[in-house]
Amino acid sequence: MATQSPAGADIVLIADDNASLRSKIVEFLKMEGIQSVEAGDGEMALREAMRVQPAVALLDIKMPTMDGLTAARQMADMPWQPKVILMSGFDDSVRLANKAGLSVFAVLEKPVPLKLLARFVWDALGKENSNRLF
Repeated sequence: MATQSPAGADIVLIADDNASLRSKIVEFLKMEGIQSVEAGDGEMALREAMRVQPAVALLDIKMPTMDGLTAARQMADMPWQPKVILMSGFDDSVRLANKAGLSVFAVLEKPVPLKLLARFVWDALGKENSNRLF
């Protein structure tokens, strides 16, 4: 069984090449009481993952330098094995994730309503937010 780093127990890594969307997600999760760190591509995501040992990694599938599927595959080998939520604005995102054979917590198609995204993140963290209105 994978062990979770106490330091990263509630940290969510958000990796998306769309800086505006990434910023909106970070701000919304902050309002939900969820701490997060950001990355603009898969390579940056791996570096941040090694630094903060997040409990959850929210990865865009299509990113420059390294895509989310490749980053997810490498995160699966990390000792604490963060739960991965993949996102994509392309219709074939679920097919791509299934074809990659990855064990992921969820695959979401963009645009994802922020309240729904937060629900998936809370579920991946294994916690409930009593302040949720949905």
